Amino acid sequence: MATEETGSPFVRQLADAPTLEALPQIADPLDHAPLNPPARIQQKFVGSSYLAAYSEAERFVDKAFEQWPAGDAALQTVLDFGSGWGRITRMLLRRFRADQIWSSDVDSEMSVLLQGTLPGVNAVTNAPWPPSIFREGTFDAITAFSVFSHLSEDAHRQWAAEFARVTHPGSRVFITVLEDEFLAVVAGAQAAVAAGEADLFAQRLALVVPDAVVSVEAARRGEFVYAGGGADDDGPRSRSFYAWAVAPRPWVESVWGQAGFTLESWVPQGELFDQAMVVLVRTDAPAGGAPEVPPEPQRNLFVRAVRKGGRILSRIGD
Repeated sequence: MATEETGSPFVRQLADAPTLEALPQIADPLDHAPLNPPARIQQKFVGSSYLAAYSEAERFVDKAFEQWPAGDAALQTVLDFGSGWGRITRMLLRRFRADQIWSSDVDSEMSVLLQGTLPGVNAVTNAPWPPSIFREGTFDAITAFSVFSHLSEDAHRQWAAEFARVTHPGSRVFITVLEDEFLAVVAGAQAAVAAGEADLFAQRLALVVPDAVVSVEAARRGEFVYAGGGADDDGPRSRSFYAWAVAPRPWVESVWGQAGFTLESWVPQGELFDQAMVVLVRTDAPAGGAPEVPPEPQRNLFVRAVRKGGRILSRIGD
């Protein structure tokens, strides 16, 4: 006669948990729209919500598909890096099956959110510094909307090199960056403060860099400008690696060229949205080798920065 299993309290807790009535439905926005996260989450990460947030994401992905890698789309693997709550991932689901898409973010809460709202998508949490968990040559394409527009120079360089490792010749990377126009707006805010005419928004914006005019000149000389003043750490987002970053075209072309990419196109800031859109093609081999990753990188978390330019600046200094 079989003996009834009693088990530990933990085992009994698992056994007594509610049972699913049906398996979760794999995410397919063309068939059924997935649940949206709360508006406050949408706005925190991208500075807008619902229709405005999705419209911007659609412009980005539609533009990317004008230069998408050749080949059978049904066999391609795509990474949405810095995926946040998944608006770019949703746009990719318009063209790819859920199992073809990986979504990666430094914020584990966002990874859990994607696992719940977009079942079937491979949602993971990436470490603050490379290497990632992915094998060499995994991806045919990588998207990173409003990520490199916020990373420090060191983080930018290291993730560019990592993107080269996890792609293959012919793969494309689609990113956005800030141009010197952003610093020009900061310069205007600093001038308003000096004249005693600044509102609270301008006062906070003025803290981004010590001297915006000097920073504008540096950016126009092709220098990287990390505008970290006034930013606050936010959960996994450390000020050491997350703030506002201006990456001029010559700097991007040089750094990504060293990592193994050719700059294919550059859509200036303001044409599609308030950042520039950059398309990079993976070449046969890095030019001069990929930049070295320090053996003991600082373990502060860099941000998967997907907050839009001016709309979120009012949060700085809170």
